Amino acid sequence: MALFSKDTPAAPKPVPRVEPQAHAAGGATHIGPQTSIEGTVTGSDRVVIEGSVKGKINLTSDLHVGRQARVEAAVHAKNVIIEGKLTGDISADDRVELVMTATVDGNIKAPKIVVAEGAKFRGSVDMGSPKPKEEAAQQAKTK
Repeated sequence: MALFSKDTPAAPKPVPRVEPQAHAAGGATHIGPQTSIEGTVTGSDRVVIEGSVKGKINLTSDLHVGRQARVEAAVHAKNVIIEGKLTGDISADDRVELVMTATVDGNIKAPKIVVAEGAKFRGSVDMGSPKPKEEAAQQAKTK
């Protein structure tokens, strides 16, 4: 197409909200918007939730709670990004981020916490304690 053509360019296709690395080989587990899980979710792959999860989530990698997601769980992961609704306590080894569409009802424990303007949060924040893995190791040594 020429720079000064009479043809109008086609509208760009929408880009998925999930980062490209989420779908790389061995990359991520995706829980779709029409999927509901009750129980414990564990693993070392990145998890993207767009559906409903009730129970417990314990990951050694990252957790991304999408806009449509409804999570009622105690959550632990390396990094947690929340766009949807999460009810329950959250602990992260590195960082928790609440984007402007997030609604969180529960306590957050992580070294770094980012709360965007517009995000809703009810609970307490603990940023001064050791990382949850370090804390568990310290408790094991004292027993």
